[in-house]
Amino acid sequence: MVKVKEVMKSYVVTVGPRAALEEAAKIMSANKIGSVVVVDNSKPVGIVTDSDVVSVAANGKSLAGTKVSGVMKKGLITVSPSDDLMQAVRMMVKKGVKRAPVIDNGKLVGILTDKEILVAAPDMIEVLSERLKARCSVPFGKNHPTISGICEDCEAYSDDLKLVNDKWLCEDCRSGEP
Repeated sequence: MVKVKEVMKSYVVTVGPRAALEEAAKIMSANKIGSVVVVDNSKPVGIVTDSDVVSVAANGKSLAGTKVSGVMKKGLITVSPSDDLMQAVRMMVKKGVKRAPVIDNGKLVGILTDKEILVAAPDMIEVLSERLKARCSVPFGKNHPTISGICEDCEAYSDDLKLVNDKWLCEDCRSGEP
């Protein structure tokens, strides 16, 4: 059984809640990461992701004038280093998060992201694909959207998956070809 501590990144990039979102964005860019954990007095209190930055910018707000505390996701979904990795992945999928700070005795000791999970356990793609189903479960009528992912029949990657009888299928599997 693989434990979270065997997969997590031990180095966690953090920022304070009073920092400008622009600063957080620069830190993410410089470190080539998609999130920073927000800490206040060494205690994790939230997380800011690249999506949060894009959302603020898309709404025409100033990144320099927006505080991290105003956009961070509160109520962190966390895991423990001793947690079973598969259980942690299921919990992350259920909660709809791609990143979970790793907390041990109240202290931030790492971060578990979808990237570490996929590098460590490629067979967990199946579990993470459940997230895709959950996000696209809203009925779209006859013309379902085309998405990218793993075909649920042939298990090949495709940029042309469509929902057919509750399964995401590539063009070949939808047409009955091998």
